[in-house]
Amino acid sequence: MESVSYLIPVPLQDEKPGLHRMIRKIQTRPGMYIGSNTITSLEHFLDGYQAAERDFGVGVCRNGNLFPPDFYYMHNFADFRLQTECLCAGWRHNILTYCHGDEEKALNLFFDLYQEFRQLKMKRYWKAVLTKENIAWNDKMKRCYSVREHGPEPVYKNPIAVYALELTIPVCMLAVETTSEVLTERQFFSSADEAKGNHSGAEIYFGKIDTWEEAEANNLYFNKVIRMR
Repeated sequence: MESVSYLIPVPLQDEKPGLHRMIRKIQTRPGMYIGSNTITSLEHFLDGYQAAERDFGVGVCRNGNLFPPDFYYMHNFADFRLQTECLCAGWRHNILTYCHGDEEKALNLFFDLYQEFRQLKMKRYWKAVLTKENIAWNDKMKRCYSVREHGPEPVYKNPIAVYALELTIPVCMLAVETTSEVLTERQFFSSADEAKGNHSGAEIYFGKIDTWEEAEANNLYFNKVIRMR
């Protein structure tokens, strides 16, 4: 019998000590940690910090809560809040551009935006248990596939369910549960329909999904590893 994790709405909880704690320390004494009151120095420091975490296997994935979201989504959040329409440039570039090149002003704005980002929650979600046809669509790589050294392979291995998550800002996220983990897409969607849809959402991986169940919650708990795809 296939094992399925149970979903439990839980209160917003802080992540393990790491990047978030370091950002709070930098905000208190930026000169001590990054050498100057500039957003560019902050970005360089955080890039190095996250690279060290990856090298030591820290912060790459987590168990339990989907929220607070991974720091990567700060790119999406800053783009949404500032309406910069240049997501590919990243949070530093977009905040600095918004501040007309003023490095110190941009640094202060980053801390304000980051506090808002940390408070992101989920208002409701839609869950679809994948059918055999949906799983076959993914496995046959009808529209999408991942490229590996040995060649193309399905985007998701052993998927069982997909979730469209509506946030407390008017955007949505997409998450896919497999038998061993939960993977989140690296982008915000403008609506639940877009997250579910066949242009860039769930249906490009799994084909037509007919049944979505709606529920209200401010977080989801999985007894599995959570990471970005």
